[in-house]
Amino acid sequence: MAERPEDDGDKKADLAGGEDHIGALPDVLLQQVLSLLPSRQAVRTCVLSTRWRTLWKSVPSVRINSAGELYRNPQALSKFANHLLLLRDRTPLHECEINSYYGGDSDEAFQYIELWLRYAVSCQVRVLRVLVKNELKDLCLSNVSLHTQHLASLELCSVEVGGHFLDFSSCPALKVLKMEHCKLSALRISSKSLNHLIINYGNLGCRARISAPSLITLELDEFTGYTPLLEPMPSLIRAFLRFGENCYDRCDNSNYFGDCGSQLCLGCSFIKYYGNGDCLLLEGLSGTEYLELISQSQLFIGRMDFKWRVMFSQLKALLLSEWCMVADFSGLIYFLEHSPILERLTLQLKYYEEESAIETEESYNTRSRFLVSKHLKVVEIKCRKEDETILKILKILVTHGVPPERINVKPNFQDYGLGCFSFE
Repeated sequence: MAERPEDDGDKKADLAGGEDHIGALPDVLLQQVLSLLPSRQAVRTCVLSTRWRTLWKSVPSVRINSAGELYRNPQALSKFANHLLLLRDRTPLHECEINSYYGGDSDEAFQYIELWLRYAVSCQVRVLRVLVKNELKDLCLSNVSLHTQHLASLELCSVEVGGHFLDFSSCPALKVLKMEHCKLSALRISSKSLNHLIINYGNLGCRARISAPSLITLELDEFTGYTPLLEPMPSLIRAFLRFGENCYDRCDNSNYFGDCGSQLCLGCSFIKYYGNGDCLLLEGLSGTEYLELISQSQLFIGRMDFKWRVMFSQLKALLLSEWCMVADFSGLIYFLEHSPILERLTLQLKYYEEESAIETEESYNTRSRFLVSKHLKVVEIKCRKEDETILKILKILVTHGVPPERINVKPNFQDYGLGCFSFE
């Protein structure tokens, strides 16, 4: 039924005389609502009424070029951001997000980002995100130093960092550091306060030392270059490490323990001169309760630490991949022997190529006799198919005291991503 003309007039009158319930909310609450919007949209609310004219100036977040915003070019983005920060009240920032997704003129796209970062730090920012994607080059922040007592979370994407930038001794409140698709040229990543470290798809041009004694969760996933050296992490609870095909810690001569003796082998030579005197991975991971260690069989980065006989005295759940099968199942046997309270073991085997072990002085003696943890309740083997290799694994497990009824073989392998552990 069509509405009568007088009905339209009544509605307009009701709207004109109605209360502005949103506008009646306290400034603090409205500013929290505006903080969820990209900054340009937050600024546009000033046209709603005099009540909204200056609210955007004290919003506790700055979001430059967030999802859904469109600018004609980098110059337009820079002009808006510079005016925003100039006119904004210098009230404390809870969050600052800077996105720069432009091809072509990278100099224009990048020239003010360092200035915006310094502004955020001066406003006591707690959560800082710098997300960059450029067709020509990465944003370089290696010459920037962060000195702030307030920063709690830092997220970087497609940024080149090194030098003083990754020394967070002047950031005592920093708890979370996430780097994705970043180039890391630092010899050391250090923080006494850091609880959560995530490095995904990074490019590590050198063997950096990670010094983070308060770390609780660690994720290193699919990076290019050399594996970082992990210093002791006594607070570590969960660790996920996945080494892709672009990891340099491999032997050209198929030596499973990283010491083929050839000067022409880049992987073994680098280990000899830059790290052979240190336990690279296992010591730093030794205190964790939940561990996923996923690697191709050719990489020696896990096996070369066996000589240190590191014990995993707190380890309750463990996931291993193909790398633990080669060299007479040395990886599997090592962890069975050195994990006294292990409760759950998962073997995630995409494929297995039968290869003979290269015997060296560092080879693990698989004939040693021991009994696995009496706490071990579940062994799960995820594989493509049941074959002779699976039968060998079953024999090893039973020989070392695992009851057959606790072993579950699951053919038809599927990629479970992060495996059975997740970082929340």
